[in-house]
Amino acid sequence: MTTVGFTRPSDRLEAGRELCSKYGLSCLCAPSLEPVHGSEETFALVKKIFTDCSAYFTVFASITAVEECIKEFGKDMLLAYLNHTNVACTGESTAKALKEMVGRDCDLIPEVYSGEAVAEEIKDEVGDKLVLLLRSDSGDDKIRTILQDAGAYVVDAAVYGMEPAPVGELHEELMDGIASGKVNAMVFSSPMTVRTFYDQMCGRFGKEKTDSYLQDIFKVAIGKPTSEAMEKMGLPADTMPEKSTFDGMLRTVKEYFEDTEN
Repeated sequence: MTTVGFTRPSDRLEAGRELCSKYGLSCLCAPSLEPVHGSEETFALVKKIFTDCSAYFTVFASITAVEECIKEFGKDMLLAYLNHTNVACTGESTAKALKEMVGRDCDLIPEVYSGEAVAEEIKDEVGDKLVLLLRSDSGDDKIRTILQDAGAYVVDAAVYGMEPAPVGELHEELMDGIASGKVNAMVFSSPMTVRTFYDQMCGRFGKEKTDSYLQDIFKVAIGKPTSEAMEKMGLPADTMPEKSTFDGMLRTVKEYFEDTEN
């Protein structure tokens, strides 16, 4: 049986295991990054924009951005706020979470799941209008630059930050599985996730051995930003899924190893 390795926030590990089982994959997994709620000042600004109904588009960059806004405003109030703005999500899973948790349909999901793709799709209609970005404090500048170049007034609100989960037994089991060749594939869901896990492996094995271990594994990046981060680290992804979701990455692993065996 093919074994896939991954790191995810601790509250999504079990869902990841269940998806692996659905695809007939075994897995080794460990907590990756844990969200830290955004500052009072950030949410005060977001609240003012919502209450003024001044955002032409509100962009949710992740499921976590939805969750942190729910923590701050509550589901009912957030839904009321979002009824006065167009809403874009950077991917299908985020749009699904917004619908299930808040009850708000998404007005725009780009064909290619990324913030950059959202910006490209809305840039022709946001001149002199306010776009509110709800995302982590580690987001790249591409979406903001595209929108500002199009004449939009962009408020980039870091509604959460991410901190590495402490290294524990699950991390050691995953790393040892990679070193021993037990893990056949690794799937990476964000640039920060890649960098964090790589640093943890280097701390355990040293850079030279870590590079050697990871070079031999089939590596999947969830999307372009993650793929670019891996390229810069000298560990390029072997592929990206057709749909930039965790489910899509696992499907890609399953299909790759079925083709290899045949």
